[in-house]
Amino acid sequence: MNSKERKRLSEEKWRKATFKDGVIFAWVVADNEDICLKLLQIILPELNIANIVKIRNEDSRKKNKIFHGVRFDVFAEDEQGRMYDIEMQIANNHDLGQRMSYYQSNLVSRSVRQGQSFVSKVDTYVIFICDFDFGKQGLPKYTTNLVINETGEVIDNKEHNIVLNIRAKDFSSLGYEVNAFLEYVKSNKISNQLTKNIDDKVKELKKSTERKKSYMVYEQELLTREYYAEQKGLQKGREEGKKEGRKENIIDSIKKLDSQGYDKKQIIDSITAVTAFTAEEISQCYDEIMVK
Repeated sequence: MNSKERKRLSEEKWRKATFKDGVIFAWVVADNEDICLKLLQIILPELNIANIVKIRNEDSRKKNKIFHGVRFDVFAEDEQGRMYDIEMQIANNHDLGQRMSYYQSNLVSRSVRQGQSFVSKVDTYVIFICDFDFGKQGLPKYTTNLVINETGEVIDNKEHNIVLNIRAKDFSSLGYEVNAFLEYVKSNKISNQLTKNIDDKVKELKKSTERKKSYMVYEQELLTREYYAEQKGLQKGREEGKKEGRKENIIDSIKKLDSQGYDKKQIIDSITAVTAFTAEEISQCYDEIMVK
């Protein structure tokens, strides 16, 4: 794939990108405190969050010039010190559990400051908005807890994971505002003030030449990496195929030398002297075909 083709694909993706796009989502929510606060308030109404303080994303990718200006996550802290990480997850890579653990560890490392006791650890919340049914039960919301398997007792480790499923057929159990928000993520349907505010911000940033440039540079870099990863995989496959062919020759050599009365050590020494195979590889091959 040449640079012209990568640019065309990146521009097309930018043109089609909606709030559901991970980068667009992070830009809108992280750059607009009122939207971020409102989202947390409707997703976690029981917390009565009154105010939030933004925390800059310290993702190491930000230090790379390739990703300059592109946000990936939304970190926030409320007036009580509770910490939040909000993620948009479109592709189901079947690793959401591992992602929960990773993001929780990032929040915990922030929440337990040097010299503090674990008793003073604040509550941390990882929120995923998913375009797939994580729990496979058709529910609009899933939560996780640390549980003692033998007793079913829930352990309060102050770590909370919430997964919202925009593919659920019924959002009524979550209330009108969350319902409206998830419908907007799913179909761009504007039905209340929050979704209108979000939609206005999406349209505003997509008019930005600078935002478009950052997005396209990021996407083109991803396409380049994916292309070379694919080529590397094909090359590895070819090399493994060649090696397998050479292995067949080694097997023939082992059998031939064995028929001439060579012992195992002599066979290994003879073949390593004229091939790139290691003594360990030849020994393993010898055992596979000669040791019954």
